[in-house]
Amino acid sequence: MTTNTPTHVGGCLCGAVRFSASGDPVGANHCHCGMCRKDSGSGVSTFVSFRTDAVTWDGTPTDYESTPGKYRGFCPKCGSSLTWWSRESADVIDLRLGSFDDPTPFKAKKHLWVSTALPEFSVIDPDIDHFDQGS
Repeated sequence: MTTNTPTHVGGCLCGAVRFSASGDPVGANHCHCGMCRKDSGSGVSTFVSFRTDAVTWDGTPTDYESTPGKYRGFCPKCGSSLTWWSRESADVIDLRLGSFDDPTPFKAKKHLWVSTALPEFSVIDPDIDHFDQGS
């Protein structure tokens, strides 16, 4: 039986943690919050959201609780930032765009935390929705 369900694969820099995400994403966004800047070492972080049950892992990210109930996952060996998820919506996991082997199929749908955005990064994708905080 043939299926048309897309599979997207990716992982960390060293290859110790790999993932496979099945199906289409449920969202994608650029986040401009200060914690995402610190976590990524970049001016903006782009995430692609999938249902948690659509993601399988080879290797396990280490989770860091950056704020109560909100977690950032990274490779325990090389430190690559891979995920963001929250306890209150644990059925969805955000995967960092740059961690996909082929990130080209994805496009962000909105900007989050533009009230804290660096000016030069707040103008990327000007035609998608912008929110002063998370949404």
